[in-house]
Amino acid sequence: MYCPCGRWTRSCLEKDASQACDGKFRMCQRGIGRSKRSDDSLPCPLASSWRLSIAHSQIIAPSNLLRLSLVCYYHMSVLLRVSTSYSLSTLRLGLGSTSSLSSMPPSRFRPSRLDNVEYVEGYRPGGFHPVAIGDVFAQGRYRVVHKLGFGGSSTIWLARNRPGKLVTLKVMRAEDSSKPVGDIPDLAVPLKLSEYLHAKGPVARSNIQTPEDYFTENGPNGSHLCLVYELAGPSILSMADCPGRVIGSRRLRKDLARKVIKQLVCAVELMHTGSFVHGDLTTSNILFRVAENVQNWSDDEVYLNFGQPETEEIETRDRSPSGPHAPSQLIAQIDNASFHYTLLQEDSLLIDFGQSFSKFHPPTGYEPATVPHYLSPEARFEGRIGLPSDVWALACTIFQIRAGFPLFEAFLGGNDEVLKEIVATLGKLPEPWWGTFKNRHLWFDEDGKPKAPELQQVLLPAEKTSIQQQLASIGSQDEPPATGYDGAMMERLGTRLDKVEIQLLGDLLEKMLRYRPQDRIEMSEVVGHPWFALE
Repeated sequence: MYCPCGRWTRSCLEKDASQACDGKFRMCQRGIGRSKRSDDSLPCPLASSWRLSIAHSQIIAPSNLLRLSLVCYYHMSVLLRVSTSYSLSTLRLGLGSTSSLSSMPPSRFRPSRLDNVEYVEGYRPGGFHPVAIGDVFAQGRYRVVHKLGFGGSSTIWLARNRPGKLVTLKVMRAEDSSKPVGDIPDLAVPLKLSEYLHAKGPVARSNIQTPEDYFTENGPNGSHLCLVYELAGPSILSMADCPGRVIGSRRLRKDLARKVIKQLVCAVELMHTGSFVHGDLTTSNILFRVAENVQNWSDDEVYLNFGQPETEEIETRDRSPSGPHAPSQLIAQIDNASFHYTLLQEDSLLIDFGQSFSKFHPPTGYEPATVPHYLSPEARFEGRIGLPSDVWALACTIFQIRAGFPLFEAFLGGNDEVLKEIVATLGKLPEPWWGTFKNRHLWFDEDGKPKAPELQQVLLPAEKTSIQQQLASIGSQDEPPATGYDGAMMERLGTRLDKVEIQLLGDLLEKMLRYRPQDRIEMSEVVGHPWFALE
């Protein structure tokens, strides 16, 4: 489980869902609270009530998310009543009102016992396309071999094309495939960007993922746009995942982190030069390329290295047949840990253009979908996204790539919790945003400075920090893996940033994280920053 500061501790047995939490939050040395001692503890809000398998930075399947949220809602309310005079309503848990919970349609399917599967209720008309191992697409041009992952709008499969090469096959929901091809950002933006880059030359083109093929597949839930990409490996987010250890213990090697960040900022600069906003820059949208020989593996080699697909029969709550809209089985995705570093290239790809658009033609009714702790102030308070919003999110991404943990950590993940961390790090928000931050009084005085801990009267008080302080903390609490070592792509345990890098990287991030969009540096200045010239 987390320490309340957001760092992993060894308190909960995340890897084994058959064992319950031991009932304690463990304060790490960086913990926020009355004491900084690593052995201090608080009652765990999940203890004795739910057997969970939780891994930091992994997406919790929607089928389990509501159950987890309800458990947290109940136990955190008990914990907060003990710890503070403020009610749970001051914390935004993303549950909405109790009436909205009661109005949710009943679920048809039994929740899956698999850790990483898509939302089962998404198999309906307009939703996901049912896929099974061995299915063929596009008149036999592609055959499904294994599963790579899923998202809110698609399932993603390891497939083999007709020449025998392994590729990524993304099958979108029917509802998200109903627009004309030119209006679907996942396809239209990369293609337009590819045309722009082709006219300008090949520079950095290889670090932006573009589809190799696309087609429409008809099924019981409608027509589905299918996109084919070169096979890529795990994201930087999943590479840094280290359940059971202090978060940040597993992070990219210094030179590799800088290389990946340079590739990323060059890719974003090219998008901005072409007047495209990415709209969803996060460490989950940066993938490592796989080694060339992996793309030519046989099926037997795939299963030898990644294991046979783990499946589970779909069951309805009333035991009735699942019908044609759902597959007969759910399939777990390949465990990212299976991608041994020897199977990867030290080269990255920027992916996921579902939130991208031309700055000259912003979509009508556009709603930011950026993760809360990467969301810029103008997007958070005004719903306004543009090139400067990308710069803000990119700064958060750069920090997390280098550190292995987020710059703005929020234990409960709500909007107010993230704002608390932002203000504690960057200072008082300008008006009118400061006045819109209604619960600021829980942590800060009107000058934007944290109140004394005893005056805050909250479970997780704010504590003044800075970007450079956060950079200086990198490597201070590294914990080794239970067995083996993290691999050649990862930083050696206990490696700290030197003063020169802290100063230079801090300068870059501070310029990218200025509150007012017009005050942030542009991508040309980011690419040319002296931090990238460090040895």
